[in-house]
Amino acid sequence: MRWIHVVGIVVLTALLSISGTYFVLDKNYKQEPSNKDTDSELENSPKMEAKEEFVSTVDMQFGWENPVFSMRIDEWKSGDEPFVDNLVEEVLQQMSHQKIIADEKESSIMVTPERIDTLLQMVEENKDVYEHREQYLDVLNRWKLGDFSSVDQDHNDLWFLQGSKQDGIAYGIATKEQEIDYIFRVFAKEVVEVFGSSIHTN
Repeated sequence: MRWIHVVGIVVLTALLSISGTYFVLDKNYKQEPSNKDTDSELENSPKMEAKEEFVSTVDMQFGWENPVFSMRIDEWKSGDEPFVDNLVEEVLQQMSHQKIIADEKESSIMVTPERIDTLLQMVEENKDVYEHREQYLDVLNRWKLGDFSSVDQDHNDLWFLQGSKQDGIAYGIATKEQEIDYIFRVFAKEVVEVFGSSIHTN
């Protein structure tokens, strides 16, 4: 009689163990598809939340290179007649187009250290010619150091000096990626780095 009890208990324990294992496995198996769905939803969810969509800063209507002004800067040397006030403002403002975000950018001049040096030399050698020389020197000295952290404000200040209104006002600074794209599309130059900090660094 005792053997029957022992065998019964062993069989009952085995049955309970097997059914418990089956129950747990079945429950996990049923949850797997929902976990996979959640994973695939995470994988397929728009990654734009983590990374913003790239937006070009090129003005497709007016924003192309101004080769005439670019050449005038490149060819100017000490002793030559300086640009008139309005032309200095125009040149600086067109150089800033590479680094700003604005709805309209009429003509652009590529920013280079050499062009900044040329304009700086021109203004310093002809200070008495320029009504707004202090403003030009302030902008050019910061740009010479690669500091474009307020280039949008520089653009707007020069824009208003010229008597321009709201059209074309800068409302932001381009990212490095936007600036590289701008240089490629407007000046047909492929670069991996840009001169100066186009955005605030951390």
